[in-house]
Amino acid sequence: MVCFDGMNAVDEVRINNICDNEALDFISRHKFSKGIYCSTVLLNDGFMDFIGNLHFPMLYFQPGITAVPIRNLYKTPLTLGSDRLAAVVGASLNNKGMDILVIDVGTCITYDFINSKGEYEGGNISPGIEMRLKSLHAFTSKLPSIDAEGRITEIGDSTETAIRSGVINGVKREIEGYINIFGSKYSQLYIYLTGGSHVNLHFSEKNHTFAPANHNGTMPNLVEDGLLVPKGLNAILEYNKEQ
Repeated sequence: MVCFDGMNAVDEVRINNICDNEALDFISRHKFSKGIYCSTVLLNDGFMDFIGNLHFPMLYFQPGITAVPIRNLYKTPLTLGSDRLAAVVGASLNNKGMDILVIDVGTCITYDFINSKGEYEGGNISPGIEMRLKSLHAFTSKLPSIDAEGRITEIGDSTETAIRSGVINGVKREIEGYINIFGSKYSQLYIYLTGGSHVNLHFSEKNHTFAPANHNGTMPNLVEDGLLVPKGLNAILEYNKEQ
C-alpha cells in the first residue's frame, strides 16, 4: 500500500494480508479521499468486503476497461496484466517523448515497451527466478530445491551452485539480451528495472552490469524504481478523475 500526495509518494507499507490490522492502521494514519487497486489473481470475498467498508471511493483498475493516459496497442487488452500496464504508465510519467523498456522481475519476468509517441506496443513474459528454481526441482527426479540466496559462481562447482548460478546468470544474460536489442534500435532508450526479485540480480547502474552501448556509442538510461506500479496506478487514478 502506498499513500500519495498528488503525484508524490509519501508513505508505504508492505503487508501480506490486506485485512490485517496493519493495513487498517496505515489507512487510519492518512486522510485518503480516493484510492485505486488492481489484482492479477481472483479477488476473494474478504478483500471485497474490506474495500466495500472503506470511507472513500476505490477505483478497480482493469486494462481494456479503465481509461489510461497512454495509447494501448495490445491486441488483447482484456487479458493484459494490470501490473504490466501500470508499470509502463509509471515509467512514462517523467519521460514523455522517450522510448522506454520496463523490466519487471517478479513471479514472472516481463519486458514491456512504450515508444516515444506514448504508445504501449506490448511486451514479453518469461519465468521468474523462483519459478525457474522450483521447476528444476519439480520436473526432475533428483535435482534439489535451491534458494535464490547464496553463492553464485560463473561455473557451478556443486549441484547447488550449478542450479543457482545457472538460473541467476541465465536471467542476467536474458535481460542483457533484451537491453542489447532495444538499445541498438533506440538511441535515447530509458530502461526501468522493478519488481520484488530484481535485487537478487545485484544490479548496479554504476558499472552497467548488463547495459551494452547502443548504436550511437552511448549507454541507455538505467533507472531502478520499486514503486513503478503504484506510481502508475496513482497516475491512472488522477487521469480518471479528470475524465
